Amino acid sequence: MPHLAANSTRVLAWLVAMLACAAHAQEEKEATTAPADQFKFIAGGTLMSDYIYRGISYSGHQPSVAAYIDAQQGWLYFYTNFNSVKFSTTPAVEVTATVGVRPTIGPFDFDIGYEYYYYPGEVGPERSNYWEAHATMTHKLTDKLSWGPIIAYAPNVWQTGAWGFYFAGTVSYDLPSEFLPPDLTWTLSLDAGRWLFGTTTSGGGVTAAGGGLPLPDYTNWHVGLTFNYRVFKLGLNYTDTNLSRENCFIMTGDLGATPGGMGNPGNNPFGFSSRLCGAIFSATLGFEINPAELRR
Repeated sequence: MPHLAANSTRVLAWLVAMLACAAHAQEEKEATTAPADQFKFIAGGTLMSDYIYRGISYSGHQPSVAAYIDAQQGWLYFYTNFNSVKFSTTPAVEVTATVGVRPTIGPFDFDIGYEYYYYPGEVGPERSNYWEAHATMTHKLTDKLSWGPIIAYAPNVWQTGAWGFYFAGTVSYDLPSEFLPPDLTWTLSLDAGRWLFGTTTSGGGVTAAGGGLPLPDYTNWHVGLTFNYRVFKLGLNYTDTNLSRENCFIMTGDLGATPGGMGNPGNNPFGFSSRLCGAIFSATLGFEINPAELRR
């Protein structure tokens, strides 16, 4: 599906140009009646029983810790996140650096940007670092109900040579909190996504005839219940994918995989099976601090 990759890039570029111009026009319109947006800064940390990314365990079903900062001026922002991970290449940490814009146009909130996933300290010739572009929208249908789509495109996922196109939809609902203790709220969220891939290059595996090998496309879904109390957050999550255990090994290179499954002549001839992509219940406990609010 090479045409999908090219079209995805055009769509993202068009969204960036259109929304950046619209956001700039919106700011000019409001400049005469409202002061410029103040600088915003948020810092937080999270302890996870399992670090799940798009349905795949990045921590080998082990606990993981994360820390992040989010700085925004007007509609421009910078975000960076540090996550402990457990890959076959044994990186020290996962570092995500994102730059982009967050314009609000009428009832719609947008987030459009580029992120770089960096894995320092990897062992061996293989590297997992890659770029990805994303565009998201959030629309609040009511005071409690929100929804939104997500699209993302990477030209070279995990340096395999394969492009990756991800699209998803999210829904969140703020549950009634009248009977909860003061300052305690809870939210139910659901999301489902589909990750499509191109074929690898020589660095990511080739067939006997010299052509690239396709990475397995898959669908993932998540249901979460999040409790918020002042600066603290507790999340209870269920995630799953439709990846087979053999295809899970292809995606993860899991060092704990076991042989004996359904072999794949190209990507997984010995039928190695991984459990890093199946159904899992997980929990997160974190905090988020806005220094401006603490000074009030």
